[in-house]
Amino acid sequence: MTTDLIRQFNRGHQAAFTTIYDCYQPAIFYFVKKFIPDTAEAEDITAETFIKLWKRRENFDNERSIASFLHITARNASIDWLRSEKKEVHNRQNLIYLLSQDQYTEFQEDIKGEVLRLIKMEIDRLPLKTKQVLLMSYVEGKSNEEIAQLLNIRNQSVRNHKARALNLIRLAIIKNKWLITVMVIL
Repeated sequence: MTTDLIRQFNRGHQAAFTTIYDCYQPAIFYFVKKFIPDTAEAEDITAETFIKLWKRRENFDNERSIASFLHITARNASIDWLRSEKKEVHNRQNLIYLLSQDQYTEFQEDIKGEVLRLIKMEIDRLPLKTKQVLLMSYVEGKSNEEIAQLLNIRNQSVRNHKARALNLIRLAIIKNKWLITVMVIL
């Protein structure tokens, strides 16, 4: 992320915000989703996090400050949501776990964000049909049969597209050997 992009963001340029959003949204959603089981709630918390970022856009002078703000804001909003749902034992356990995440270093979050950005970049490079199958399966949670019916293809074709997509993403990650080493250490 360039200093020029950050300056444009500070001045309220929508395109700069969109670039930052596209870069960080998958990582922030993934972070929130680990603690908030309800996908719609996790999406709302993620959206609210970016709204707060926009409202405070003049306060950021580098990428690290933006990333830190996003993670802290998402974490605090997740804690607030879990507190409001404290009647359920499962949510209390998640709250305890999330509160203990103070020991999570920014480095770990940066690595996770980098992995998610790499995966998103590779997904965007996939052929259209393969990308559709992958997103329907892993993001929307549709079964192979549902995907085959929606895309008017055979069930075996769905499996082939999924295998191809995962293999291409896996190869992209393997090319980044330093990232794999760091992930193993963490």
